Amino acid sequence: MKSRYAHDAMSADDQDSVYQSISRRIDGFLYRCRSDTSFSMVVMSGAVKEITGYSEKDFLEGRRVSYANLIHPDDATVVNDAIKKANAKKTNWRVDYRLQKPGGKHCWVTESGGAIFDEHGEPLFLEGLVINISDRKDLEAERRRRLDEVGQTSSSIISETQKILQILRTLKMLSLNASIEAARAGEAGRGFAVVADKVKELADETGESAETITALMSELKRLVMAESMAESEHH
Repeated sequence: MKSRYAHDAMSADDQDSVYQSISRRIDGFLYRCRSDTSFSMVVMSGAVKEITGYSEKDFLEGRRVSYANLIHPDDATVVNDAIKKANAKKTNWRVDYRLQKPGGKHCWVTESGGAIFDEHGEPLFLEGLVINISDRKDLEAERRRRLDEVGQTSSSIISETQKILQILRTLKMLSLNASIEAARAGEAGRGFAVVADKVKELADETGESAETITALMSELKRLVMAESMAESEHH
């Protein structure tokens, strides 16, 4: 009797068709390449053209395009180090980097991959998944820009508040001198002494508020800087 699961059995061609269909639905591509300095591709499937600017044929037929040459020079060491460390531990790697596209544009990607080792434990092939994360990187860059703006604004407010505090200190000194002169003037200076006391009282209250603002803005600046540093370390 035939198994009730027989209808689910697929040929190798059918399975390949399914994999192709699935890979076309992601904003990325699957690959297998040789473990060489050029990352010579032997299999690619998915949004290769959209992400790299080149078709699968450019990589597979005649090796007209080297994948390694598309990796941004500033990111090449990061990519190579991630692969070497993973291969040494025989684990998978995950790394973010930029691919240089025709026309000078670039695309941020995240790659998750691992190596196929030969009988001597040497990496023979590398394979994995490359996903487009340009939108995420753009959002992160915008967030960092806004954090920088907040930090700069905080610094400006602190600077201006310090100027206000200096003016208030001067005003308090003037009111103190005015009180002394009013006391010397006796009865004639009594009204002026009252005004001087009010000015000093107002300066004291305003000074406390300004100092509170300075402390709050300093804390805000510290938090912004800590968040910015944490984000940089994470990425």
